Amino acid sequence: MTTDKTACLILADVLHSQGVRDVVVSPGSRNAPLTLAFDDKEEMRLTVVTDERSAAFVALGLAQASRRPVAVVCTSGSALLNFGPAVAEAYYQGIPLIVISADRPQQWIDQDDSQTIRQFEALDNYVKRSYDIPDCEMPEQEQLWLANRLANDACLTALSPKQGPVHINVQLHAPLTRPGEPLPPQRVVETVVPEDRISREQARALAEEADGARILVVAGFMQPDARLNRALAEFSTLPNVYVLHETIANLHIGAGCSAVDTLIGSLSDDERRRMAPDLVITVGGALVSRFIKQYLRAFPPRLGHWSVGHSHTTVDCFKSLTKRIMARPASFFSRFGGALATRLLPQGYAAEWEMVRQRAFSRHDAYVGTVGWSDMRAMQTIFSSLRPDINVQLSNGTPVRYAQLLQRKTPHAEFCNRGVSGIDGCTSTAVGASLAYGGLTLLITGDLSFTYDLSALTSAANASRLRIIVMCNGGGGIFRFVATTASLEEGIREKYFCTPPAVDPEPLAAAFGLAFMSASCEEELRQALPRLLGESDRAVILAVRTPAEESATILRNYFNTISDK
Repeated sequence: MTTDKTACLILADVLHSQGVRDVVVSPGSRNAPLTLAFDDKEEMRLTVVTDERSAAFVALGLAQASRRPVAVVCTSGSALLNFGPAVAEAYYQGIPLIVISADRPQQWIDQDDSQTIRQFEALDNYVKRSYDIPDCEMPEQEQLWLANRLANDACLTALSPKQGPVHINVQLHAPLTRPGEPLPPQRVVETVVPEDRISREQARALAEEADGARILVVAGFMQPDARLNRALAEFSTLPNVYVLHETIANLHIGAGCSAVDTLIGSLSDDERRRMAPDLVITVGGALVSRFIKQYLRAFPPRLGHWSVGHSHTTVDCFKSLTKRIMARPASFFSRFGGALATRLLPQGYAAEWEMVRQRAFSRHDAYVGTVGWSDMRAMQTIFSSLRPDINVQLSNGTPVRYAQLLQRKTPHAEFCNRGVSGIDGCTSTAVGASLAYGGLTLLITGDLSFTYDLSALTSAANASRLRIIVMCNGGGGIFRFVATTASLEEGIREKYFCTPPAVDPEPLAAAFGLAFMSASCEEELRQALPRLLGESDRAVILAVRTPAEESATILRNYFNTISDK
């Protein structure tokens, strides 16, 4: 069965031709024609998620792992507004979500008709562009042309540098489920992307500008990129270059350091001044590490800060930005590194950082090896057990920060919703990612984040390649560590910031048909992990129960121990 709504058929055909293969839909009547149109495409996979907030994060995870555009469809009214958090995350991550909302005809907006709000441009601050396909009287050929043009432009906009979400609002009149005839194949507008790389002349000019500079490369969250990995690995061999890359930068270069907080936190005051770079080059998205941000703001680089790659705006995180280089990072580092290598380079900068890294890791290993059962001990055990073929999803708060400290080797890929850094939707994003990735997807989340996104478990029941570790430490463990809230009176802090979740993962797993395990000590965790990461015909939850206050104390003492101040 298909629909008689021509605009919906055109939209489905164009999105299919532009590479969309996954569509996440939430049940509704106004969007029924859209669902039928997408269902008519045999090569499109439809995933049904009832809760629109969860649905949009599932679509986000699908797009992250598949590296393809993903559509997410909702009915009219407030349903669209529930897409907001995930759309904002997609905007700052540069994820091509195609947001499609069914709407009532324009004449019924603000007329007290049910489920009518001002939908067009409702998400305008967090999409690259908004489109409105009207339900109005116009010559049939013009209506067909308009729907086709807007659908093509929406796809091209979402996929053009920098990638990001778009919103298509489709006005639909009743009746909504009248059957129709399929349309002939629609016109598809192609785009030719020029090679956005710096020229050899530009590379030589930049190398001349950076002559004699000690260069620090700082990499934030990114999709895995084999070409960038090779280019940065080669670039990092220069004696005046050192690379700091966060775990969610998805780099496997064998040089530099991914434990950014450990490295920077270990520097003495004299080392901070002496090792401050002359030039900072950044690549990727927002940084988790507050240590590197504070450091480079306190010691501005003499030659400034170059931001490499396509970004949605001018990002001046260190207050020293001097260049935006709008080129593909892999081609930039390859050409710039080649030009730089021909010059007389200062020696010893990379070696000095490497000495600090070895010292910091020695202190790190000595400390972590002595701590008792806690978040730190549990996380260390988990990260040391991960196979290289696993995709990891981290919730915001405690898990991503422990990954920054404890994870020496990044598995196949690692993601965290750091575009906005909210806790909402972490589980839903992992569900979507597990539907797109052929191996295991492991979500490591806190109990507060887990509780916030319980509706995702309805979809997790169909995600057999998903594994979830819930750190049950009494809720909001990060608030027992960060200075703002850690200094509060314990009663106030626990009441308003570290409120324990009202639910236990075990009965939830049973209710949603998921397998369940638990661990309350290191030995139980070591026994549980092989089973968790083994074969299963359904998703599995592992609850890791750790003491709250002891975990916060151990983390605070960690930074006091590794510091050379």
